[in-house]
Amino acid sequence: MYSEILSNLGARALKDDSIEQCSYEQVCSELDIRLPDDYVLLLNDYNGSIVFDNGTMFKPKQKTPIDSEDGFQSLEILYGLSGKNNLIKKNVMYKDQIPAGFVTIGESIGGSQICVSSAGGGIYFWFHEAETDDGSLLVVSDSLNSFINSLIIDDMQGKNKREVDDSGSFLDF
Repeated sequence: MYSEILSNLGARALKDDSIEQCSYEQVCSELDIRLPDDYVLLLNDYNGSIVFDNGTMFKPKQKTPIDSEDGFQSLEILYGLSGKNNLIKKNVMYKDQIPAGFVTIGESIGGSQICVSSAGGGIYFWFHEAETDDGSLLVVSDSLNSFINSLIIDDMQGKNKREVDDSGSFLDF
């Protein structure tokens, strides 16, 4: 369903050394949620977490504190069923922080999370630095389908390539 779009964005399953594996049924049972059908199809296509070799970004419906000047933000990863970044592990990690009824499915730059509403299927941005819970969830898209279709290659990865700090320290004197 999303293969061509994601392929054009340089999407690939993240390979890691972890042997951790969970099933869709385990995710639903352990997190006490039901995921939208289109997300289940995406999980079946990739199994592991999805990263983007070309970098990818999206423009949320509701402005967030970390949007670029032109209103975009990066999508770093979409969580899958296997590896260290699996859905169960990530949702257990954020269980006491992200409001009930939302499931984290990915990460934006800086550790903020991309969530899906288990009730309506809408996609939300959870801003982990929000001062109150009321301001922590912002609308990204009405559905996973519209979210995936809105993803574009991150032009910061192209001609204006980001500087990557490979010094091993954030304080490089």
